[in-house]
Amino acid sequence: MKDSWTIRIIAVILTGALFLAACFDLSKESVTDPSFVMLIVCLLLFTVIFAKKPGINTLFCTFFAGVLLKLTYVMYTPVWCRQHDVVDFGAGEGHAAYIEYILSHKALPDFDPRSVWAFFQPPLHHIISAVWMWFNIRLGLPEKQVFKNVQILPLVYMCLLMLVAYLICRQLNMSSKGTLAAMLITSFHPIYILMSGSINNDALCVLLSVVALYAAICWYLYPTTQKIILLALAIGLGMCAKLSAALVAPAVGVVMIYKILRDTNRFGDRQKVISYILELIPFVLIVFPLGLWWSVRNSIRFGMPAGYIPEVGEHVERFGFVPTILDVRTASPFLYMKANGFAYDEYNLVLAAIKSSLFGEGDFAALSLPVTILGWILFASAVLAVIVQVAAMIRVLADKEAGDAGIKILLAVTVVTFVGAFIAFALKGANLSAMDLRYAAPVVVPLSVFTGRYRDRLAAKGRKRTAALVMCCCILFAVSSAAFYVAAGIASA
Repeated sequence: MKDSWTIRIIAVILTGALFLAACFDLSKESVTDPSFVMLIVCLLLFTVIFAKKPGINTLFCTFFAGVLLKLTYVMYTPVWCRQHDVVDFGAGEGHAAYIEYILSHKALPDFDPRSVWAFFQPPLHHIISAVWMWFNIRLGLPEKQVFKNVQILPLVYMCLLMLVAYLICRQLNMSSKGTLAAMLITSFHPIYILMSGSINNDALCVLLSVVALYAAICWYLYPTTQKIILLALAIGLGMCAKLSAALVAPAVGVVMIYKILRDTNRFGDRQKVISYILELIPFVLIVFPLGLWWSVRNSIRFGMPAGYIPEVGEHVERFGFVPTILDVRTASPFLYMKANGFAYDEYNLVLAAIKSSLFGEGDFAALSLPVTILGWILFASAVLAVIVQVAAMIRVLADKEAGDAGIKILLAVTVVTFVGAFIAFALKGANLSAMDLRYAAPVVVPLSVFTGRYRDRLAAKGRKRTAALVMCCCILFAVSSAAFYVAAGIASA
C-alpha cells in the first residue's frame, strides 16, 4: 500500500463518518433494519466490483471486513449498553454527562472533578465529543440521533487504529502473509470491537498509544525532529485523553537510550550525542506540559492527587495466589458476575483478562443459546491465539535474525509495561472492573506484530507447515470473533 492509499483510506473513513452522521440513522439500533442491510449489501457489491483494481487484495478485504464488523456492533449497541462509567445522556454523571457539561457550558468543569462521577478524567475525548455533538445539532438532527452519533467517534478511532497497525507492519518490512496474520488479530479482536461502540475515553487513548508506538518506530529507523515531535504529540495528547497513555513512555525511553548508545558508540561521538539531546528537548517541552496540565490544574485548584482513581466496580474476594492466578476452571465463556446471576464475581485474573477482552463485562448468555455456543468457540480460539502470540514474542526475541534488536525491545517493553501495570492495578484494586483487560488494550497490536514476524521467520526457515498453522490460528480467531458479534447483533434485534 502506497502513501497515497494511506491518505485515501483516512479520507474514506472520515467521509464515511460524516455520511453516517448526516445521511444514515444509526439510532434504529438493529442490524436487521432494511436500510442497514442495504448499506452493507451496497458496500460489499462495491468491493466485489472493484476487486480487480490495484490495492484491492486480501489485506484490504481484511481491513474492510474489520470496519464493517465494528460498524455492525455500533449499529445494534445503544449508548448506554456495555459501556464503562457512561450511565446515559441526561443522567447527570458519567462520561456522557461530562460531554454534555462541556457542550452546554463551553468550558471545563469549574469545580472539584471528584465530586461528579467520571469528571476526574482528562478532557480531550470529551471536548472532541462535545464539538461533534454541537456539529450534529447544527445539522438539525433529532436528539436521539445526536446522542447515538457520538459512537461514530470511537468507531473512527478503532478504524484508524487498524490502519496504524498496518503501517507498523509496513515499517518493519513484514511480508504480505506476515502482515495479514497481524491484521487478522488486530482487525477482528473483540476488545477493539467493544471499544468502537464505547463513548468513554478508552478508544482515543488506545489509538494515540498505538500512534506513539508507530512514531517511535519511525524515529528509531530514521530519526528526525519532525518524528520526535509527532511522538511527543501522540504521548501528550494520549495523556490528555487518559493518563494511562503514559505507559507507552517507558518503552520509548528505553529504545531512545538504546538508539543513542548504539549510534554514538557509547557516547564516543560527542557531536552525535549533542544532536540527539537537541532533538529530545522539544520532546520534553511538548510531552510534560501537554500530558500533565490537567493533573497540575486540579492539584492546584482542588487538591486532587495526581493520578487520582476512585474505587470502581464490584468488590472481588481474594482466595490466595493459586486461585487468583492458576485456577482456570470455568463454566461460562463470559465473566462471572453477581449482577448477571452468577453466585460470585470472577476472581481469577487470567480468566477475567481473557473473558473481558472478548466480551467486556456484558451478559451475552441472555441473548440465545447459539450466541453462547459461539462464545465458547471464540473463547477457545482466543486461548489458542494468546498461546501463539506469547510463544511468537518469545521466539522472535530469542532469534537474532528476526528483526532489529531495538524494535524488538520497543515492542517487548511495551507489552511488559502495559501487562505489568494491568496486573498491579487488578490485584491492588480488588474489584471486578479493575480486572478488565481494556486497561492494557494497546498490547494487542505489538503482540499481533510479533505473531506476524514469527510467521515470517518460520516461512524463511522452511517450516511452512508450522507457519500455516500460525496463520490458521489467526484465521480461526478472526472468523470466530466475526461470527459471534454478528450473531449477537441478530439475536439483539
